[in-house]
Amino acid sequence: MRTSVALRGALSLVFLAQFASAETPASASPEPSAKPAPAAQPAPVSATPVSAAPATATATATASAAAPAPVPVPAPAPAPGTAPDSGPVVVPAENAQPALEPIPSAHDTLGGHFVLGAALGPRWPFGDLEQGKDQQDYLGAALAVTVDVGYGLSRNVVIGAWGEFDNHYAPSACSECSGKSFAGGPFVRYHLVQGTRFDPWGAFALGVRSTNVDRRIGDDHYFGVDFLKLTLGGDWYPTSNVGIGPYFTFDAGTYGSNVHTGLGTGLRLVVDLPGK
Repeated sequence: MRTSVALRGALSLVFLAQFASAETPASASPEPSAKPAPAAQPAPVSATPVSAAPATATATATASAAAPAPVPVPAPAPAPGTAPDSGPVVVPAENAQPALEPIPSAHDTLGGHFVLGAALGPRWPFGDLEQGKDQQDYLGAALAVTVDVGYGLSRNVVIGAWGEFDNHYAPSACSECSGKSFAGGPFVRYHLVQGTRFDPWGAFALGVRSTNVDRRIGDDHYFGVDFLKLTLGGDWYPTSNVGIGPYFTFDAGTYGSNVHTGLGTGLRLVVDLPGK
């Protein structure tokens, strides 16, 4: 009888132990006890919630380890005919730009120079010697020799003096007539360019003129003022000191109250000291 009672008690304890084990959370492990729990009191149930953080971290680490590594994607190639993109362009600030140096002036090839010229060419007279006497009736075309001496005031301006001698041939209306003319005065000449072998220029001059007409039966002398003498020319310098070039001139003056004019052209030889 006692044996059956003891057997029933043992079975009851086993049942209670299994029931308590099912009600207790997995995370809370029962404290080991040397003595079996009383049959009337079940094991207490823990009310503390189980933290999910360790499980979440474990799952994330597992997913990261399982995910494949990202494959690098190459940049798209530039379109044909376009320059590759080399990145942003850095523009320096305005105050960082280097200052532009002033352009130096060209070398002065005229200021302080002495310029000597000699010209040779034909000259044709027009106008009157006196009332009723046309120059072309007594003076034919002349071979004119002109000399000039100038000094360069600047890189463009030369001042100086000129002289001219005209040897007139006999005109068609008077085969026995001939004549000679002398003229001279100051001039101002303006040179257009610097630093080139060809030197174009223009000159303005004033002067006086003396003309002698020989008619075999006597000489007639005329004196007057050349109030205008314009000359255009250009000198080409094969060397630094010597130049040569053409010229064209127009002059106008008076003998008393009678106006005369003249046209001339030819070649001019020039010497520059100390040289271009």
